Amino acid sequence: MGFMDDRRGFYLSLDLLIALIPLTILMGMMVTDMDNMFYTLQSTVYQSSLDRVGTDAVNTLIKTSGSPYNWEQTGDLSVVGLAKYDNKKQMPVQNYLSAAKLSALQPAYIQNLTGPGYAFYLNITTVDTNRNVKTVGTPYNSSTPNVARIERLVIASNIDLITSLEGLIRDAGQPRTYSTTFPTNDESIASNDYWVLVINRGYDSATVTVNNNRVVRPQDINQHITELKRQVNDTFMKNASYFQDNTVDVRTVSNPGASMDVYIIAAPKGTPESEINLENIQPRQCRFIFYIWTI
Repeated sequence: MGFMDDRRGFYLSLDLLIALIPLTILMGMMVTDMDNMFYTLQSTVYQSSLDRVGTDAVNTLIKTSGSPYNWEQTGDLSVVGLAKYDNKKQMPVQNYLSAAKLSALQPAYIQNLTGPGYAFYLNITTVDTNRNVKTVGTPYNSSTPNVARIERLVIASNIDLITSLEGLIRDAGQPRTYSTTFPTNDESIASNDYWVLVINRGYDSATVTVNNNRVVRPQDINQHITELKRQVNDTFMKNASYFQDNTVDVRTVSNPGASMDVYIIAAPKGTPESEINLENIQPRQCRFIFYIWTI
């Protein structure tokens, strides 16, 4: 093709113009790809940061007992942790969660771990039966973007055996009183309901009292009722800021061959009566699933 005369002394070839078209398209595609690469990189960095915050929170919850290690007893909390504390070894038992700490756990404690810019949802369920052990936070919905999910396996139960008269109550040929104690303070009573669980084998009458307050009446017991549950009224128990012992007395009549086991159980406030049983006391392998996203 010919040249087009330019009065300034430049000549522009139509071939050159045609050749510049694909080059322009290629450069535009490169700019678009760079934008996409930048967005992908930014998204990856953002997701990595979210995963890190969630992982750090989960590790603190399941691997430490918190600071102080007995925060659930005092209500004086600096950093929350849920791992059971081994007083003999003076160290937390990693991935083994304390029932008392689970009962005392509040959303604000986890929020202090993640910081104010995040929302979260914690769900702990047993692996074998899918029974809910603990739920904290608000579930995310399908429109929530960039949700990080961290899952761990832990050992846990939200129902705690506090004390028992197991294997001790046997017919002695005459009425007899058996006694034990369990500690409470204002924090433990605020977090837990306390229950008396009776496993009866043949007694027709028995009385269970807590600090001389009747919880189980004689007429509640007969040889045809093998399991009985009664919630202990909060006002029956000692509720000072420090722990004090409560006395449990079990008074039985003579019944040849009869025996009985009595347990004091602590469970999170509002736990249904149907979940108060010896099976649920046993710590089980659980899924600890933590979701976190920005707000």
